[in-house]
Amino acid sequence: MQMNEQYEHGQGASDELMVLSCSTGLEFLQRFVEILADCFEADLVTIGELKVMERECIRVLASSFDSKSLGEMEYEAGGTPCQDVVKSARQQTFLRGIQKDYPLDEMFVQENIQSYIGFPLTNKEGAAIGLIQAAWRREIDQEEADHLTETVGLFLLRLSAELETLHAMRILSALALGHNQQGSNDPIALLCEQMQAALKVRWVIVSETYDKDPSCYRLLSKCQDGIIEQGAMGELRPYEGSPCNLLKNSDQVFIPDGLPERFPDHPGIRSQKLVSYLGQNIRAEDGTLLGHFAILHDGALQPRTSEADLFKLFAARVASELRQMRKKSAQSHGFDQRGLTQADKLAERLAHMDARISELNAEQDFDGVTRNALEHLSNDITASETLLKGIKNSVRPKGSKHY
Repeated sequence: MQMNEQYEHGQGASDELMVLSCSTGLEFLQRFVEILADCFEADLVTIGELKVMERECIRVLASSFDSKSLGEMEYEAGGTPCQDVVKSARQQTFLRGIQKDYPLDEMFVQENIQSYIGFPLTNKEGAAIGLIQAAWRREIDQEEADHLTETVGLFLLRLSAELETLHAMRILSALALGHNQQGSNDPIALLCEQMQAALKVRWVIVSETYDKDPSCYRLLSKCQDGIIEQGAMGELRPYEGSPCNLLKNSDQVFIPDGLPERFPDHPGIRSQKLVSYLGQNIRAEDGTLLGHFAILHDGALQPRTSEADLFKLFAARVASELRQMRKKSAQSHGFDQRGLTQADKLAERLAHMDARISELNAEQDFDGVTRNALEHLSNDITASETLLKGIKNSVRPKGSKHY
């Protein structure tokens, strides 16, 4: 491509792209890649984002491949130039011979891609959250690369902001009421389901401490592959032999991979082929341990998982719900205790009345009618005592079950 043609293409791209100022979201991203591919005669242009929970996975949000959209798709970035773009958070440019540098990129080999330019899309802290990339089946020269770089550079902040906005919208959607397939009103179960769906991990569990036996914890909810296991609620699980045991020494435990090797006897980890774990303790305002929640996955988790906005928001929501449940449980327990105290006093008075009737029967020479009436009264008192005993047993706290 000659210098004048390159300038005209670059200028034309800038003019067309400026028209996009009134569009937003996925519509903006898709139109952007279409215009860029057309103006710079690129065979492939995509905009993708890093998945929250996986180290080397890119979710494609907008694309133009031979002038057609690829639709929403995901791919493993290992062995591709886009991996280096997001890892370094720097632009990567290859004017020719891209296959020699990335022989494991199957798509580039199959489609005979020769040249490539990739740009990182970053958040406010400068960390890569995605990328925009262009590739050609032909070699490109430096002038053409410079014009593309200049054009894309005008929109990098906007593109990054669009990705962050889409991410924020997904967070809001995930924290809304949600689909709640099982129709449960249990907020912990609903959060568990939402967390599993939003973070796209295999397992999410939420548990509480079990005061009667500190070697165990009690499951409050478990979501596996999108389904809440109703029968798991209330089950006691031993800490020993589980990655949750590590939470005794640290409020957060992160095992990015190698889970089966570290916990070979754990039946769930082995049968479900889970390889990574992230656990977080939940504490009351005064620091008292209330329980924990954990996510487990069959793929390696990325090191920044625990800092992801979704994870932090879900952690705060789970903690808030568990604290509220404990407060309600404590209040209910207080009401029960006051009721039990009054019931004990009433039982004492009934017992005293029954004893007094027995004394009167023994001391006085009542006629048959009076004695029969006192006997009926004594029977009524005995029946009331039995009823009162049943009421007391039904409201008395059982073990450490709080709800």
